[in-house]
Amino acid sequence: MYSAQNRFIHYMNRFALIGVLVFSAVGMVLNYVFRMLGAPGGSYLLCCILCVPICVAYIYIHEYLHALAVLMIKRERPRIKFDKLIASCGSNTIVFGKAEYFFVATFPFLFFCAVLIPLCIFLPPLFFPMPFAPLIYNLFGSAGDFYMIKRALSLPKGGAVIDKGAEIVLYVPVEGN
Repeated sequence: MYSAQNRFIHYMNRFALIGVLVFSAVGMVLNYVFRMLGAPGGSYLLCCILCVPICVAYIYIHEYLHALAVLMIKRERPRIKFDKLIASCGSNTIVFGKAEYFFVATFPFLFFCAVLIPLCIFLPPLFFPMPFAPLIYNLFGSAGDFYMIKRALSLPKGGAVIDKGAEIVLYVPVEGN
């Protein structure tokens, strides 16, 4: 029997996987139909197949970008962990304010959007799948980050966040007498 946290992780993984597969396939087919119709499809198919290792690399780079953001903000090194169902970056001892946590949690999403969106626009149609698939993965794969951001931003002023990787601990300030 799964705990509520594991059920949520399974749900988010299914959501991301289905979203990535459906939107990548639709985007690649539309790219071919509207921009390449009549062109040989063999090279395009090869570019689509190359998306798989690119998306696997994305998972690792995404977590390392979280770590880079933590290093830039806190000058401390977080722990990066890759499990069967989840990749995470966190620490039991690094405490973030709301703005710091927002920066760390959104950094990979914004970085990949800034790099991949121009590539999708300016690369020739043949190479479109290679930045498009990780961009879609970025959109759906960051859903967990956005869920955590939503939780952290709901804290009152002066609240603190400890991101342990797969879970966050929220500290609410208590006013004394």
